[in-house]
Amino acid sequence: MAISRIASITVPVTNHDRAVSLYRDVLGFSVINDRTTSERGRELHMTAPGGGAAIILVSASEQHRAGSTHGGALQVRDMLDAVERLAYAGINVTITVRHLNTEAGVWAEFHDHDGNSWMLWQPAEHPFALIAA
Repeated sequence: MAISRIASITVPVTNHDRAVSLYRDVLGFSVINDRTTSERGRELHMTAPGGGAAIILVSASEQHRAGSTHGGALQVRDMLDAVERLAYAGINVTITVRHLNTEAGVWAEFHDHDGNSWMLWQPAEHPFALIAA
């Protein structure tokens, strides 16, 4: 078996409109499909600017519990801008500075309104001005 890429990540949410305001309006994802089925509820397929894996916002259920998605990493060009945008939307972000000017770059973690967690990553090759306390 040869896997060529990750196609999608399922993100269970309790309120699609609130989730769209975060993922589209704050994080910059685009809605590529919005459908409702009788068996699965509402599904929103979204992609990040530049493509890559899609996320699918699904209705929280017994099978897809809200807050159960963890470990996805989103690459950003400007960590400070990303943190400010999330904070303005009421999302708390925890920044971890690791080995400045190495391949590790800067990492931050946040949880969406339903408790799904994401990592933000700014590679070290993108200069930034961040003072860590």
